[in-house]
Amino acid sequence: MENSLSSLAALVPWALSRLLNGDYRVTLDSEGSPRTLELDPDHGAVSIGQMEAYLRVCALPLWDGLDELAAWRDRLTPERISEALAKAPVPPSFLAREELLHAEYPDIVAAVYRGWRRFLDAIPHWVISSRVGLGGSNEAALEGGFERLFPGTLPGEVVKYVVREMGETFPAIVERLSTFQVIPVTSAVPAPVAQYAREASRCYLHGFFAASLILCRSCVESAVETKLEQKGHRRALRALPSFNRVPEMLKLALSKGVLDDWTLQMADDIRKSANDAVHHATVPSETECRDRLEHTREVLRYLYEAPVPDLVPHYLEMVKREKERGGRA
Repeated sequence: MENSLSSLAALVPWALSRLLNGDYRVTLDSEGSPRTLELDPDHGAVSIGQMEAYLRVCALPLWDGLDELAAWRDRLTPERISEALAKAPVPPSFLAREELLHAEYPDIVAAVYRGWRRFLDAIPHWVISSRVGLGGSNEAALEGGFERLFPGTLPGEVVKYVVREMGETFPAIVERLSTFQVIPVTSAVPAPVAQYAREASRCYLHGFFAASLILCRSCVESAVETKLEQKGHRRALRALPSFNRVPEMLKLALSKGVLDDWTLQMADDIRKSANDAVHHATVPSETECRDRLEHTREVLRYLYEAPVPDLVPHYLEMVKREKERGGRA
């Protein structure tokens, strides 16, 4: 069973990559839904002749170096190769020109073909990546150009972007989730607190560690404040100073028996780590994020379930790991 699950974990990114490469042919039913998936018989190795034909159609208007290389194919020199490749409309990161100065004609054609194809695939990828993050004027111009020249193309590129990201992140998500355990709590957990906890976990799984820490802080602060209110301490909460309110609220929770010394320390560690990420642009490590997420889950366990004896050694183990990497206890 374990081997089959390991195989599945490896199969999913591999299959997604094959789908992106167009290795498979999909048959649709009458309603346009996928019915069968099979290896495309037309997919396979591309011959040098096919590469030449493709470059003549797609790249020749921008690059006449292919005709020059073809004319010199039996008399190629590093100088002639360098002159022809210098005109190729492919950035250096996609075409290692220096490595081709002593290559044969078929190898040069193959390198230009692959570099050209990868470059063309990268352009819409840059556009979609800029939609997710922050783009510049070049990406904005590319987006506008694509929408004018190729209407309806970018939605398909969005699908490719997401599929590629799924394949890249899938192994790490599986590995991280495999270490999770159920934290038993009662149904008394407020809906906003439960939502913060779920989103913090999902951010951690997908590698968004700063976001996960910030959500952990929101989760713990909301949980502690709600618990104080439930225990009748609303007036004491209102009396807390607006400056430095959260540390004072945690002290109040300790004095009212809502937290104990261990869970107070956990909650304060979460607060400090999240503050570092927000105010000091400190990028948290995966280990720190994992520890703070565990802290968050244990605080919720303490608040909404009877305290358990294994909480102290569990916390001490986390302190030990943090000491080993030179962090703050």
